[in-house]
Amino acid sequence: MIVDIDAGNTRIKWQASLGDRRIDVGAEQLSERPLHSVHATLTSQGDISRIRLLSVRSQADTAILVDAVKSLWSVEPEMITSSAAACGVTNSYTQVNTLGADRWSAIIAGAQRAKQATGSMAVCVVDAGSALTIDLVDDCGVHQGGYIVPGLSMQLHALNQGTGNIALANIPPDAGLQPGLNTRDAVIAGILLGAQQLILAAVIDFERQQGVKPLLLVTGGDGPRLLEGLGKFSNEAQYSPHLVFEGMAFLCP
Repeated sequence: MIVDIDAGNTRIKWQASLGDRRIDVGAEQLSERPLHSVHATLTSQGDISRIRLLSVRSQADTAILVDAVKSLWSVEPEMITSSAAACGVTNSYTQVNTLGADRWSAIIAGAQRAKQATGSMAVCVVDAGSALTIDLVDDCGVHQGGYIVPGLSMQLHALNQGTGNIALANIPPDAGLQPGLNTRDAVIAGILLGAQQLILAAVIDFERQQGVKPLLLVTGGDGPRLLEGLGKFSNEAQYSPHLVFEGMAFLCP
């Protein structure tokens, strides 16, 4: 059994697989005893032969995770990092190692999906998590760069912190895009509309410059909320909740 671990800014996500079959998947909040709940969950599910670890945490936090893997499973984790090129995709960052490994992994998986579906690697990968990231790859597999803005919850938190009368804990799943007739609804619609229009603008500009429409893939916890309002692209866009894990398998088969 192989376990993939994606240590993000606020949560640790994981999946266990046997061959091409996903056995289990889950997430835990960051804690002083990382991965212990994952270990408890997987104890009865069989022997673990490999662990792939991706971390965007600090070096100190990543070292704690590596030690936890070794202590809990007696396995040396295989680290997933960004590189200049992999799997037919070129990293265009000036300093390639500064492209987050989670973004790189999702980009790799997205380009492979696009190639399989259309014969072209042209893809727009949107990750709607703590931050909202948009990455674009052309039909030859060259990363064209990306956009990073605060995620939906982070934008809401900023408004809550900077103003005194909103007091809105989260964005409800049934939130709409129509102009709000009260402050609460106006905040929610504004955040959702801004995120969706940024994605659409990125896709339209890419198509204008490259002459090809990219496959639109959305991942991350807030992905489903964004998909619903992507207009003419909504029927073509795909929600891919495990895209980062797919990329990890490509990068470290």
